[in-house]
Amino acid sequence: MSRCLVIINPVSGGGAARRYALDLQWKLSTLFETIEVKFTTGEGDATRFAKDACERGFDAVFCMGGDGTVNETVNGIAQGGFKSTFGFIPVGTVNDMSRALGIHQNPTQAIKRININQTRTIDIGRCNDKYFCNNIAAGVIPKVIEEVTPKEKSILGPLAYFLRAGQALFTTKDYTYRIQTENDDFICKSPLVLALLTNVVSSFERFMPEASVDDGYMRIIIFKEYFILDILSVLPLIISGAIYNSRYTTTLTVKKAHIELLSNIGDLPTNMDGDQGPSMPVDIEVLPRVLKVFAPAKHKKKKALNLPILPHI
Repeated sequence: MSRCLVIINPVSGGGAARRYALDLQWKLSTLFETIEVKFTTGEGDATRFAKDACERGFDAVFCMGGDGTVNETVNGIAQGGFKSTFGFIPVGTVNDMSRALGIHQNPTQAIKRININQTRTIDIGRCNDKYFCNNIAAGVIPKVIEEVTPKEKSILGPLAYFLRAGQALFTTKDYTYRIQTENDDFICKSPLVLALLTNVVSSFERFMPEASVDDGYMRIIIFKEYFILDILSVLPLIISGAIYNSRYTTTLTVKKAHIELLSNIGDLPTNMDGDQGPSMPVDIEVLPRVLKVFAPAKHKKKKALNLPILPHI
């Protein structure tokens, strides 16, 4: 008997998840013999639900929500031993993971296009004792964006991140890090350090065009000390996918890294897939092709570019 757990975050997308919940349940009921539906009410619910489903032998775990809900659900599947295939419908503010996998951004279309015969096995990252799907970042912008409240997201949508990020333009503090990888060991100053598993950051779908969800590597992008002050020159490079080989960044392609904060500023949490992650120091590594996902076999890149929304790092 095929079984599927459906996890729905009812507040995602300003409550949009509730509007599509029945459509998703109906679609999955045509694909699985048994479905079970659970709604989250607080932090950690999706992780707990997904882990329990894996341990109970569910064939699939779907979630409907934003990047935070996706992250929590994947953490649960990871804790459950990656025994269930993962699927999701994006209804969040930015939806980086769905962009990286070629899943339609319109929830109705994404539901219609669910095909349990189309799967990919992708990489995920581990940071200390937690897991991430897309990115983990530390520095000025993540610290400012961390202050975005659920109410601001609900009222302003992606504009909330843009306004908070604008505050970083006036906060040019650099942090000193020690970064150790399998190939390097060095100290650097940077306002923003980003570890990335996919080609997408903050809805910028060409941020790291050479990256793939299943290549077994992560890219650590170290932004130079002056990039925030020259933001008007940086934005076109980000949009065109040229930031990674510009004078504003240093990029490392690695499988694991230890990042330690040397600045004496107290606690500096990271931002993981859009929500608060572990504090420094962090040990991060790629777990290659461990997560089976319902998604198109190959993401066809868009020919036309739309101006993305800033930022959700």
